[in-house]
Amino acid sequence: MKLEPPRGLRDIEPKEFEKIEWLREKFMNTLDLFGFKKMEPSPIENLETLEAKSGPSIVNEIYYFKDKSQRDLGLRFDLTVGISRYVSSRRDLELPIKIGSFSGVWRYDEPQYGRYRWFFQWDTEIFGRPCVRSDAEVIEFSKVYFDKVGLRQVNIEINDREVVEEYITKILGVKDEEGKSELLRMLDKTTKKTEGQIIDEYLKKGFSKEKVEKVLSVGKIVGEPTSVLSELERLGLKKTESLRSIVEELEAREISNFRINLGIVRGIDYYSGIVYEFYDEPLSKLAVAGGGRYDKLMQSFGRNDISATGVAGGVERLIMALERRNVSPSISQKRVFVAYTTERLKFKAQKITAKLRENDYPAETDLYSRDFRKQLAYALKHSRYLVIIAPEEDKKQKCILRDLQSGEEETVEYDKLLEKVIGFKH
Repeated sequence: MKLEPPRGLRDIEPKEFEKIEWLREKFMNTLDLFGFKKMEPSPIENLETLEAKSGPSIVNEIYYFKDKSQRDLGLRFDLTVGISRYVSSRRDLELPIKIGSFSGVWRYDEPQYGRYRWFFQWDTEIFGRPCVRSDAEVIEFSKVYFDKVGLRQVNIEINDREVVEEYITKILGVKDEEGKSELLRMLDKTTKKTEGQIIDEYLKKGFSKEKVEKVLSVGKIVGEPTSVLSELERLGLKKTESLRSIVEELEAREISNFRINLGIVRGIDYYSGIVYEFYDEPLSKLAVAGGGRYDKLMQSFGRNDISATGVAGGVERLIMALERRNVSPSISQKRVFVAYTTERLKFKAQKITAKLRENDYPAETDLYSRDFRKQLAYALKHSRYLVIIAPEEDKKQKCILRDLQSGEEETVEYDKLLEKVIGFKH
């Protein structure tokens, strides 16, 4: 028997789990700040539900199977589909519907460094009227979350797919939906392939070299909003209202680290308007989060009356970004270890430990009746504070309380110990 998980999967060990839980806590706190409700969609979906987002070809990239009733099912590959399906099924929900989720997803990708087939995502979505202010809300949420976890230099790249679509249809004359979608997907490949490789690929698909090069050149329009919007006017493009509005919304929220980038299109076809990606410079071309407006997905679920926008980010990739910036999660280490110097005092140590736990304070005592030296060695590795139960102090109904970080210690009466230790929380 092999004592290891299947290829592409891994056990999340205590140190990594602690980081994930810390990021989850910060995420949940940020949801509260913005008034988002919390939920977790089903981990297993009907296969046709998963195909609504990415088409039948998605089966090559996900875990799918038949259950005992021969139904075609699949593990969720993101949180957006499940949340959108849930909202689509609930016509009683009051608009706007603001939902956030933080959980695991599965993809049958080729495993590589920092990329697994089971990983965690954070996700926020807003459903309701088509409103650029909702896009701005999601972008602001992401920035505040990144700030909270210590990633304060994230750059935001923003675009409106409708602008690029207008260029493709109006300037290049590509009217058919498949051709338009192919050229949009082409822009999404520029971070993964060279320009020469892309041109060769699309020549084989029947596109002229001139059209391919023109779309690629438009994708290189990047910069400060005023100059980019002027360039779009020069090209004769009219559908710039949403871009102008999102710029005003973000400036009103005092968000400044953004620019317009016409190369950002988010390759999946269901995106329908404003799209955005968040980049941490040390990660080069790898986005730490991305999202946009996806009205077409809601329409595929039969809800033409609801618009949707949302953002999602990989938790493991966020951890990598924090590590590259030498940002460590500020995880509380205020655990207390209650040591005893003689076997006779072990029950006193257990009683004090139980009382601390009863009052919601993390505490441990020795399980194996080890000598005091070994108890101290354990405490130094795992705790911040040490309570020592010793015969002389015990006779006076007292114990020793030591700060293992500073080395300071004091003698404390038993009936004052709880009050003293609980005070460490503040």
